Amino acid sequence: MKKGLKKILGFFLATCMLVGMSMTTYASENENQPEAGDIVDGSMLIKEDYSESILYNPARGNILNRGAARISEIGSGQINAYGAVMPAVKCDTLRLEMTVQRLVGGSWANVKSYSDISYNASLLAKSYNCSVTKGYYYRVKAACIATKGGTTETQMPVTNGIWIG
Repeated sequence: MKKGLKKILGFFLATCMLVGMSMTTYASENENQPEAGDIVDGSMLIKEDYSESILYNPARGNILNRGAARISEIGSGQINAYGAVMPAVKCDTLRLEMTVQRLVGGSWANVKSYSDISYNASLLAKSYNCSVTKGYYYRVKAACIATKGGTTETQMPVTNGIWIG
C-alpha cells in the first residue's frame, strides 16, 4: 500500500512540476509605473487637457503678489507652457524661468527651459508652444522672481502632470 501511495504521490508531483514549468506568465509592461491619480514629486498625475498652479503671497506690503504656471495640450504632440510674474507694485526687474518636464519612470526629467526678464515692469507673462513625445506625463515648473530696490521675492508654482497621448 505504501509503495502504491508513493507512486501516486510521485506521479502527482511530477505532473505539477510539468504543468508549472509549461505555464506562460506575463509581466505587466507598466508594472510599477506611475498612473493617473498618483502623486510624483508633488504633482498629481491627471488625464486633463491642462493644469494650472497659482501661488498667492498672503503678506501685506509684499512685492510679488502672484506667480503662475500652466501647461495645456494643444494637440498633435504640442503643449503650451505659460508662466506669469504678477507683482503688487512696479518692480525694477521681473524674471520668469520655466521648465517643461516629462515623467520618465518615477522621476521628472527636463525637456525644455525658457528664461525671460523685464525691467521697470508691473507684469511679466510669457507663453511658449513646444513639441513633445506622446505617451508621457508632462508638467511645467516655474520660478517667478520680483526685485524692487534691494528686496527680492520669489514663488515657485508647479503644475500637475497631464497625459499627452
